[in-house]
Amino acid sequence: MAAFAEALVLLLALAMVPLIALAALTHVPFNRPVAVALHRRRPPHPVPDPPRPIEQVAHDLRRISRLYHQPGMRFAQYEGRRQAFDKILAEAADAVRIDQLLGVLPPGLELDAERARVEAALVEAGVLPHPAEPG
Repeated sequence: MAAFAEALVLLLALAMVPLIALAALTHVPFNRPVAVALHRRRPPHPVPDPPRPIEQVAHDLRRISRLYHQPGMRFAQYEGRRQAFDKILAEAADAVRIDQLLGVLPPGLELDAERARVEAALVEAGVLPHPAEPG
């Protein structure tokens, strides 16, 4: 029975080692739960980045539009450019308050139709040049 008690004390002592080490590393007092103490050390809320000026967004949109609309790309290249184009297209649409579903729709015909609709709306808003005009 004494051997069992010694083994139990040793097991409990070894179980406490990680908690003591964590408390020492984070300077957490033993009388507070670790999760609560660590939670309070985080900044309250991340501050969102301010929106970029529409001129900068429009410049990036025209540049990426030329790359996206090039023929003869490999699929991986096309897909990367499509994702970049959709992201900057959505940013431009949000900047001029055009409703869009570019980040919601899965790739396919509906997304292609939404992309064409948003592009046409941005041409009408003067953010993108007319397709017949040089970029």
